Amino acid sequence: MAKRPSLGHQFHQALESKKKIGESRHKAKEQGTAHEGIYSYKTYDAYKNASKQFAKWIKLEFSQIKYLSEIDKEMCKKYIKYREQSGCSAYTYSQDMAMISKILNISLTKKECNVTTRKLSNIKKNRVDNGFRTSSGTIESILRGTGLRRNELVNLQVKNIIIENNKVVGVLVRKGAKGGKSREVQVRKEYQEYIYSLIKDLDGDSKVLREQIPKELQAHRYRAEYAQNMYKELVILGRKDPLQDLTENMGHNRKSVLKYYGVN
Repeated sequence: MAKRPSLGHQFHQALESKKKIGESRHKAKEQGTAHEGIYSYKTYDAYKNASKQFAKWIKLEFSQIKYLSEIDKEMCKKYIKYREQSGCSAYTYSQDMAMISKILNISLTKKECNVTTRKLSNIKKNRVDNGFRTSSGTIESILRGTGLRRNELVNLQVKNIIIENNKVVGVLVRKGAKGGKSREVQVRKEYQEYIYSLIKDLDGDSKVLREQIPKELQAHRYRAEYAQNMYKELVILGRKDPLQDLTENMGHNRKSVLKYYGVN
């Protein structure tokens, strides 16, 4: 008789069955099946870690549970509430909820779990300057000039740089963009020549950034600085709707979000 796999292994098997890495998520959306798969290694790894924590908790709280099919919605709701009370952020237990939905096909809402909803206004990370600076200041300058997210800058290649008269006037964000949405970003005038000096001798397939971004560096603070200064430039340029132009540069496409970057 075959030995029953542990809950942890059952979660692993379920995750493996959902793997669609390399396949088109956009096409799956059109077919209405995107919710069934996992399309990136980043998401897969996040769900894997989340499922390990969940499996350990189930084993402690409900030792009688031997199969995934025995885990019900009430147990899941109790787990999400436990995660909040343990000090996890709304982002973390939102990820837990997404993992549960993906693997167990159990739909949860924060309201029914009685936990706090994640809002931009509640996010404190990167809001207060921790005083960290890199020795060269290169990363900070690129972020100030482009307003890119951390992952967008890490994946930015020279071939996606827009150059005019020996100045970098824009960048095309493709790989690493949040939600997979590509966009064109205007570069602040103050940093156009400097960024050009960094990439002018590099091959097209080279990455713009040739050093790692330290974990201590608060990328979001420089993104906010970009938003505030880019808005002023757009106004000076006489743009018809500078707030709309800015939110598109930022990759949000909602003006209401800009207030969280200090733009009103």
